[in-house]
Amino acid sequence: MTLVLDLEDFSSADTADMEVRLNGKSTGWTWTFAGPGHPKTTEQGDRIAKAALKSAQAKERARVNGKKWEPEEETVEDLRKRNVDFVVDRLIDWSEIQVAGPDGKPQPFPFTPENARKLLSDPSKGGLLQQAYSFIGDEDSFTKRSATL
Repeated sequence: MTLVLDLEDFSSADTADMEVRLNGKSTGWTWTFAGPGHPKTTEQGDRIAKAALKSAQAKERARVNGKKWEPEEETVEDLRKRNVDFVVDRLIDWSEIQVAGPDGKPQPFPFTPENARKLLSDPSKGGLLQQAYSFIGDEDSFTKRSATL
């Protein structure tokens, strides 16, 4: 008997929702991320690959020309920004929430890349960045649930 598979079952989901957790409990706030095949992810991957190629080419040019290659020095702030950008580049949306304003009254906090970057750049909220990074890096986050298997 020949095995019949639907090859679409191997495709990743275009998007997936992460439920934000606080102290191990759900907050009800969900963030939607672009999956591996989503155009945002492809664009991000292309940018990362181009940067890596540029660095490798500079290193090779230095080697061929008998020069010492000096990598660009990266600060802690540079690394933090790169990590935040990685997450924000994949973040598509989040569910509607309100936050306490300066006067203590609730005010909308809509999804915008600027709001996401501000939130994720705050070192005191590093748990959010870690949750998002872990979610994106977990292959199971974007695995479609197959009805045929």
